[in-house]
Amino acid sequence: MLKQITRDNHYVPCWYQERFVTEGCDGLYFLNLGLPIKRPDGSPIPQRRLDPKSTKSCFFERDLYTTQLGEQLSDDIERLLFGEIDNAGAKAVDAFVSGDQAAVHHTFVDFFKYLSAQKLRTPKGLAWIHERYASLDRNALLIEMQLLRQMHCTMWTECVREIVSAEASTVKFIVTDHPVTIYNAALPPTSSACNHPNDPSIELIGSQTLFPLGPNHCLILTNLEYAKPGKKPNLTAVRTNARYHGTSLTRTDTFIRGRQLSELEVSAINHVMKARAMRYIAAGNSQWLYPERVTNMNWQDIAPILRPKDQLWHFGGETIIGYNDGTTHFQDAFGRTSKAHEFLCKPAVADCLGANDLCGCGSGQKYKNCCKSVPAAARPSWDVLSIRERNLTLCNAIRGILKLSDGKSWGDVQRGLTDDQVKRVYELYGGLWSTDTDLPTLLPRPNVKTARAVLFGFIDARTLSQAVAGPLGYFDELVIPHPFMNPVHVAPDYKPTMAPSQHKAQLLRNVALLLTLEPLIGAGLVHVIPDPADFNADYRREVRQMA
Repeated sequence: MLKQITRDNHYVPCWYQERFVTEGCDGLYFLNLGLPIKRPDGSPIPQRRLDPKSTKSCFFERDLYTTQLGEQLSDDIERLLFGEIDNAGAKAVDAFVSGDQAAVHHTFVDFFKYLSAQKLRTPKGLAWIHERYASLDRNALLIEMQLLRQMHCTMWTECVREIVSAEASTVKFIVTDHPVTIYNAALPPTSSACNHPNDPSIELIGSQTLFPLGPNHCLILTNLEYAKPGKKPNLTAVRTNARYHGTSLTRTDTFIRGRQLSELEVSAINHVMKARAMRYIAAGNSQWLYPERVTNMNWQDIAPILRPKDQLWHFGGETIIGYNDGTTHFQDAFGRTSKAHEFLCKPAVADCLGANDLCGCGSGQKYKNCCKSVPAAARPSWDVLSIRERNLTLCNAIRGILKLSDGKSWGDVQRGLTDDQVKRVYELYGGLWSTDTDLPTLLPRPNVKTARAVLFGFIDARTLSQAVAGPLGYFDELVIPHPFMNPVHVAPDYKPTMAPSQHKAQLLRNVALLLTLEPLIGAGLVHVIPDPADFNADYRREVRQMA
């Protein structure tokens, strides 16, 4: 007997839809937002009266998650992947609504796993992935969706969490075909950044995530820099330490609750969700499907309704954990695990730089040849030391640690190298390149005036002049892998900061190489870049699996 498979795939699960069914109603009022059907003369045909539909008849698509190998069809994604995520997610949503702190704690991770998967599993979410990986076929697209499904969890858990209530309102929350809704006051639906299938990125300071937990409750996730009172932030700037993968610590008992919304405020939130929907919305009452009849608020005017106001003291601050083996873990409010950013930031550079002034990004090039023609959002960071500046800092510090600046010869350094010197050099390197470094914001940007090449292979100080001089005859700049190893990811028995005697010979090779390159680094002709895997655990894990 052939195995029966599920082919009607609900991208908004039935259990979630059932939360919005009102008492005495058999289902949800379901509205198609597609273009209205018109008569031959062009006049629209009035839509017929909406009747409730069962949840099984709403928000599904034939073979949305069905994979195919030859003639063999499989519903493993629907049954095994989303079956497990939905079971855990249903319990987590119940816990978040009830406010039971023990239940919230035990289901906290499950909730955000469900939330992130829900954002990508809809037709709009899959279209968003396909737009970025256009060459993927159907099966490959579903595989990519599975790999990306937890990409939002880290930043969401670091947000300010508020659950608002519609219990005092006659209007309740609706559900859409893309229920995880992103609102940014600076990016209305007419913005080019919101063209289908795009939503404002959650990494932007002003982006808030709205997720109705049922008709009476809605979760609002707000980036800390936007939630905190004070100077008005740039809503389209990237939040501090934005990252789509990584680990973080957060308190599971910190929620803002108790704010009761009026009919106008609930309708405003429904308006946002309807504007971000792809095609379909539903509600327990047909009147709630038309929030524009209740409120005519401008997009920017909705921001004060969504921004949390009270109990913000629950969020922010620093966390320090001590372990039984004597080690500690530190994390600030943005997930940074060190204080390195405090000495790596540099004074703000005036926007009115002259064409021949040194560029604010720290590349060592003139402004007219570097960032002048590049939009501010696409430039390397101007706020922290650049790759070039960090390498020059390392070179200067090495001279001081090894006493080269005091007149010692290279032979004296080789003969007198101590464990303490090795340890100090690697500690400095680890500080300059802490694990929370946002490397992509520091990388040199493409420039029509500059041809770059990446130099791989054997690189040694004794043959460096030949290895570098040849390519620089054909290219303007060279990118070279950094010779130093980041001590953070090395086992304690082999860590250069804890077992320095094992690394003396290698340190001398690395120092000789870096000091030989220093003039080219200073001139901006050579970029010595650390391993990207040092700063992204998921990337590091995938590279090792591929190897």
